[in-house]
Amino acid sequence: MPNPPTRRLRAAVTLIGVIAAAAPSAARAQGVYIKLAAWPQQVLMDTLRQDHELRAAPDTVYRAVLRAFADLGIPTGRTDGRAGIIGSERFERQRALGNVLLSKLFDCGEGPAGPNADLFRLEIAVVAWVAPAGNGTKLGTAAVASGRDVSGVFRNPKECASTGALELRVLDRVSKLVGGS
Repeated sequence: MPNPPTRRLRAAVTLIGVIAAAAPSAARAQGVYIKLAAWPQQVLMDTLRQDHELRAAPDTVYRAVLRAFADLGIPTGRTDGRAGIIGSERFERQRALGNVLLSKLFDCGEGPAGPNADLFRLEIAVVAWVAPAGNGTKLGTAAVASGRDVSGVFRNPKECASTGALELRVLDRVSKLVGGS
C-alpha cells in the first residue's frame, strides 16, 4: 500500500491531468462580463447566449454582424476579431431602439402607465460571438438591460431581461446579409 505522500502525489498528478484536459474548453469560454447598475455583480453574458448555425464563412458572418449592429442602431463598442467577439458594452436608449419599442425587446416589469421598458431609460449591453462550426459558422448573441425611472424621483434601477427579440433581429439581419441560413 502506498504511503501518504505517494497518495498525495498521485492525487496531485491526477488533478493536474484533469486541469490540463479541461484547459482547451476553458480557453474557448469567452467570459464576457458586463456591469450594469441594476445588478450588484457583473453579468456573465455567456450565460444568456443564444447560438445559431449559419452556412457562411466566419469572416463573412463577422462583417455581417458589424453591419447588422449598425443597421439596427446598436453602437459597436469593443470588438475582438481574433476571438470573434463584437460587443456593445453599454449604451442608453429611451422608448425605442431603431424603430422598435423597447418593451418588445426587454422586460422591465409593468407600471400603472404600461411596460416600464417604454417609460424608463435603458442601459443596454449586446454581445455577439462568431466561431467556426463544421461547414459554417456559429453565431451567438446575448442582450441585457438595466432600466432607470426618469420620472423625477430617484428609484433603484430595475433589471430588464431580454425577450429574445433583439437577438433574433440581429440573426435575421445577418442571415439576409450572408445570403440565407
